[in-house]
Amino acid sequence: MLRAVLPPLVTAYAIFVAMVVLRLRRPVPRPRGRADGSSGIGQLRHIVGTMLGGYVAFLLIVLIFHVWLAEDPDAFASAALGGAFLSLITLLVAAGSQLIGRWSRRRS
Repeated sequence: MLRAVLPPLVTAYAIFVAMVVLRLRRPVPRPRGRADGSSGIGQLRHIVGTMLGGYVAFLLIVLIFHVWLAEDPDAFASAALGGAFLSLITLLVAAGSQLIGRWSRRRS
């Protein structure tokens, strides 16, 4: 089992280290925004994009380790539904915090 798990694990770690090294060498310029650091709907779009990227990465991990290596095809459907539920909660919390932030700024 270790021989089957080790190559994808080492490959994923190498990709992660390469991403970190590239990010440190070429920092991304920060966009100019509002003084308080938030840009309203743009920040919500960023959160949704990050959430969807994480969801896809999660499904790839389940696909590789549970479906392919552990030969458990039922794990993918369970992970897809559970991950979608957690992503929906994240989206609702992010949208709710945006609404509360706007409401509190209007009151002050």
